[in-house]
Amino acid sequence: MKAKRSNSIGSPIGGVVPILKKIQDAGIPRLIRKCLGDRVAQAQYQYHDAFTIWTLAAICGCKRIEQITKLKKKLEFIPHLKVPSHDTVGRIMKKLSTSIQIERAITRDRMAKINHTHYNENINLNRMLIQCTKAIGALKENISYTLDFDATYIECLRRGSLRPLDDQGNLKNAKIGVNPMVCLIGNLPVFISMRNASASPSFKIHNCVENCLRLLDESKIKIGRVVSDAAGFNKVLMAMLDNRGIKFNIRFIYQKRMHDFNSIIKNCTTWKRTEIETANHFWDCEIADISYTVSKLYYEIDAAKTYRVVAVRIPTKQRLATSLSHEEIERRVMIKKKMDLLEKKRVLKEFGKPYEDINWKELDGYLYKFYITNDFQATSEEIVKEYNKRGNSERKLSFMKNDFSWNQLPFDEMNHNTVFLIAAALANNIFRGVLELFRDKVPGLRLTNRLPEFRERFVNVACAYIRNRFVFFSQDIFYDELII
Repeated sequence: MKAKRSNSIGSPIGGVVPILKKIQDAGIPRLIRKCLGDRVAQAQYQYHDAFTIWTLAAICGCKRIEQITKLKKKLEFIPHLKVPSHDTVGRIMKKLSTSIQIERAITRDRMAKINHTHYNENINLNRMLIQCTKAIGALKENISYTLDFDATYIECLRRGSLRPLDDQGNLKNAKIGVNPMVCLIGNLPVFISMRNASASPSFKIHNCVENCLRLLDESKIKIGRVVSDAAGFNKVLMAMLDNRGIKFNIRFIYQKRMHDFNSIIKNCTTWKRTEIETANHFWDCEIADISYTVSKLYYEIDAAKTYRVVAVRIPTKQRLATSLSHEEIERRVMIKKKMDLLEKKRVLKEFGKPYEDINWKELDGYLYKFYITNDFQATSEEIVKEYNKRGNSERKLSFMKNDFSWNQLPFDEMNHNTVFLIAAALANNIFRGVLELFRDKVPGLRLTNRLPEFRERFVNVACAYIRNRFVFFSQDIFYDELII
């Protein structure tokens, strides 16, 4: 048999072909042009070329922008796909940045001083992020979503990332980085506000959430509930959510100087015993509802709003030792012996670093947790369980750092890195949309798949472009049906 030379071009990452097809079918390049406009006429690459190629690069495992150049040869088999160099992608991202704003404030330290906080909200790019997420099918109209928001610390050596100095001019913290605020719907980042590391989690939280809700309203994405940690305990934010008809569930910030609230707690007679299971513990506790009116200053003309505070309490070890009956003590001893026996047999789940919950507040022999809400219909247990689920938001941000390179910011300027975070969030949201589109057609594909699993299962397949058609060398997945 005589060998013949073949002019076909092949690639080991053929799974990007159906992904690119879905991006094009969803009209994402058109949406990017609509939100960001076009580059100058002589430009070889448009904005959508840069975002498309970074999405494909991230899904293929690239962690840094400069790795796009190495990926280019593997993508050349796709006709009409423009693959800009990493330098071009970097220049385009920098071009899309907006100016950094500075907030000047007086600190409440013992030695008060002026503090300057740098922040950057790129509204156009966040609008593009939401519209493209909806286009790929990850967000849908006529569904009421829960919005979560959290600040996440990203350690990096970039301008604007230094921790504030103490009175002696030394850094308050050994780590330096940035502290962006991220709004999430499930696994989807939908709004990113970049802040330098001196910003507290509650810095301009009301403006951030209001801008996010406004952009979601533009795309007809409905938010029915908001869940937040103590950073969301802001009376302006809570009033805004209440006026919009959005139910919120926020960790209440308890302070000992709240004398009226302390008096209500001490005189409360509606405590009931209940059991609440969390990810790390099983609470045998008491629970009660308390009416709480947010205090107002003399110059605020709006009426004070009254909300519902759900209080959970468990007795301290000292109180428990003096209040338990003999039968209850024996029962707890027997349970402890059984647990020790199961632990020796390695039946119980083993944890790594011990989880320490520091949010309990001690008062009169009890440890308390408080949650404030404007939802008067849900049960007290439902409010607590809903809040406890928000711990997953930190895991989702960890996925962004590890899978989509949020922990490897490429640029020196903070506002340039805002663009990169949004570009990486777009790649994540397209990945989530593709999972939903393909899960019923690809065996073994699940919505819970992490990016490395998806890449191994779906992306890494040999493919060639022969006689104007793609040929996939896979016996498990029918890729031809996915690109129709």
